[in-house]
Amino acid sequence: MRLLPRFNPWSVVARLSISAVLGVLVGALLARGAVSLVLALVPAGQPYVRGVAGTLAAILSVMVGFGLSGALSTRALPIARLGLTRAQARIRGGIAAGATAGLLIVPVGALMGLAGIYRGGLLGDSFGAGQLTAGLGLVAALYGLLSGGLMGLLTLRARLAWRPAVAGLLGFGAVGLLAGAALGAVGVPSVLGGGGWGLLAVLASVLALGQVVGDLLIAASIDAASDRGEQDRAHSGQVASTLLVLVLALLGIWAVARAGVNFVQSRPSNPVALAVPQRQSLGDSLGCAAPTDPLELAAWRVTTREGRPDFSCGNTFLGFLHTPNPDPAFSSVPTTPHGGFDGLATQMAGAKREVLFAVMEWHDEPGRGPGAVLAGGIAQLYERVRGNPAAYPDGITLRIALGNFPVPVNLEWGPQVYAAARDLLAAGVPLADPARKWRVEVANYIGTFPHSHAKLLVTDGVDLTVMGFNVGPLHLDSARNDGHGGNVRDLGVRVRGPVAADGLNVFDDLWTRSRLLNCAPDVTAATVQRACRLGEVAKATHPQGTDELRIGVKGWERVFSLYRREGFRAADDATVGMIGAATQTIDLMHVSFSMSVGCNLALLNPGLCTFGDALPWMKALADAAGRGVQIRALLYEHGFLGLENRVGLAVLRRELERRGLADRLEARWYPGAVHAKTMLLDGRMLTVGSQNLHYSSWTPRGLNEYTLATTAPAAAAGYAREFAFFWSKAEPAELPGWLGGDGGEAD
Repeated sequence: MRLLPRFNPWSVVARLSISAVLGVLVGALLARGAVSLVLALVPAGQPYVRGVAGTLAAILSVMVGFGLSGALSTRALPIARLGLTRAQARIRGGIAAGATAGLLIVPVGALMGLAGIYRGGLLGDSFGAGQLTAGLGLVAALYGLLSGGLMGLLTLRARLAWRPAVAGLLGFGAVGLLAGAALGAVGVPSVLGGGGWGLLAVLASVLALGQVVGDLLIAASIDAASDRGEQDRAHSGQVASTLLVLVLALLGIWAVARAGVNFVQSRPSNPVALAVPQRQSLGDSLGCAAPTDPLELAAWRVTTREGRPDFSCGNTFLGFLHTPNPDPAFSSVPTTPHGGFDGLATQMAGAKREVLFAVMEWHDEPGRGPGAVLAGGIAQLYERVRGNPAAYPDGITLRIALGNFPVPVNLEWGPQVYAAARDLLAAGVPLADPARKWRVEVANYIGTFPHSHAKLLVTDGVDLTVMGFNVGPLHLDSARNDGHGGNVRDLGVRVRGPVAADGLNVFDDLWTRSRLLNCAPDVTAATVQRACRLGEVAKATHPQGTDELRIGVKGWERVFSLYRREGFRAADDATVGMIGAATQTIDLMHVSFSMSVGCNLALLNPGLCTFGDALPWMKALADAAGRGVQIRALLYEHGFLGLENRVGLAVLRRELERRGLADRLEARWYPGAVHAKTMLLDGRMLTVGSQNLHYSSWTPRGLNEYTLATTAPAAAAGYAREFAFFWSKAEPAELPGWLGGDGGEAD
């Protein structure tokens, strides 16, 4: 087999280069226009549908671009030696290249899934050099194999089609490996420093180089395979069969994509609105007067509207839960091996009637990690019930509600429900013990996009903990767990009092939108996956009567329960209202600081995102700055969220500069990994919970979220110390010039 075709190789390279560049440019321009059209036609309140539809539109555009490149490249292939006309060659070359780009959805999707798993479900700072090299090399090699194989089947006899298939694999794969190695060495953030167009230029260069090298080897292979003349040309039956199989394959991909669009639009089957707690007299008996503090009043007006009872007074702040652990510089809380997870386990172990726990994720780490820690606390509770049943005359009901979070790598939604059951059984916790009135139920949220992002723990209807962290190793202290942990900073807040009644009501709302996990009586930790199945929709019953418990005054502090989901957006309105009531300072520590989903296109052109695309909380921040409020923001710098945060920060800075208020905003990158969703207003109103400053948490059909807001002096003072500690260690948030950033700010 000759390495090069018989004709002039430099002429071949020139023609292949022109076709590759034109194909890439056409594909990029079509993709940009198609995505913009999707954003214009699909309502802004459906961000996930926008994302799926936009992705499909972009893929179809890329297929057209690759098809054009393939059609043009046939002038450089020795097709004439096979007796094909120029028109036949162009059609077959275009089909081979365009269809291969469409089929490439599968390996690219797998690569993205692996990337998600690599960072525990989030795209992190960058892939390591090894992951980039292997991933890009694999995808490029698969593309070359498909492209060369298809081109071979459409031009040569089937017994010779392996030649262009192997040539494509080697040519495209080699370019992919080189690109991955170079990108790993330079670093993804460095590549992005040139902006979206810089990134597109890099991608276009890699694609064009791959097309030239790959097609050059494919051309050589076809030339070598056709040495024996006309008899090696593909007959019409082979071409027809190849096209039929190709159409079926593409239809299969389309069917999967269409099912995906339908899937992400599914919603919980329970259409009932959020219930009003039945204990109306509880709020009346507390004698809660309307607050006079403007910040409290802003939250109170939202939480008591439409006749909802007032549970905000008579509460007490019990403390924070820190992940991975608090620093002695800002907290006197002792460090523990598992940080905030030990606090959750202790609260569960101390229950007397009922444990209600809702969380989005429960990572599957049999016998270790936070799941095992929580299961251990529940096992302690069971041992207490078994050892002294008289102390628990009404028994114990324990419920765990998972959020149906997707795991892209294996296209599963909500497998964590099995992980929770497995950890419980491994810890020796029975799912039922009728003699002791012990009852354990695990359920999985029915909604897919959005899934449930709320995180809370209610024990005995009186104690309420709300947090931002999931049950997973990312939040563990790595040093105290033999390197098993990500040191990701987050916060939870625990209170006691009447507000827990609304926390119980929020849990019930999640529970009645979930499916119960039904397990065989002889289920063990090893057999959970095959002995348990999701069944009927869960029912909100409380055998121990915690839903009717009269909660007396537990303290003198105000705590507001802020919940949101489709059809109920109290958390959104209260947050905007409190920002609107602030008069002095706003300090926030957040993992997200994003605009609407369409602003991700600002990576291509910053002008595509304006302040008109800002979410309600950002508009409220800008208005607060106009009233003289000083805003400090500790934000997450890395990964895709870091890119979204840069776009959001750039737009807010530009808007404040336009209003002459640039000095009212200071932003710094949190020194490490942060997952918190916290805000302190005027030094006295603190919000802690699960709601991100992200479009997924603010659109009408967005995620379920839960937050507590309190003016408890100890809570505000404790958070202020923590914020000051990390603020002093943080670097100014510099933005690249292509985003219109000012390069940072002086302090």
